[in-house]
Amino acid sequence: MSGIKYLADTNCFIYLLDADPLILPFATESWAYSYITEIELLSKKTITAPEEEVIKAMLSTCFKIEHTQAISDLAILIRRKHSVKLPDAIIAASAQVINLPLITADKNFGKIEGISCLVLDV
Repeated sequence: MSGIKYLADTNCFIYLLDADPLILPFATESWAYSYITEIELLSKKTITAPEEEVIKAMLSTCFKIEHTQAISDLAILIRRKHSVKLPDAIIAASAQVINLPLITADKNFGKIEGISCLVLDV
């Protein structure tokens, strides 16, 4: 994972798709993402074929973090301690396991111990 600077939360990809100026300073950096982000982005009931193509193309430029037992074990601990949603626990655990800072607009991630978190000011 040489050169990858951040693990991006799902909302970062949404901001990127919307060309939100908040995320643009980070758009040139190399990102990793959790497999759960792919599921969240592509499971929208109203997604069109062109939207799906754009999302898949965008994700193909990043490094996907697949499921591992270490991520599951840590996500369980995070949920027990911080009462966060399952997708957020998996994303936080992924960031911690691969030792990358998490970039997100969700302030709740900043409360999770053990992860380095860059919270975008929305």
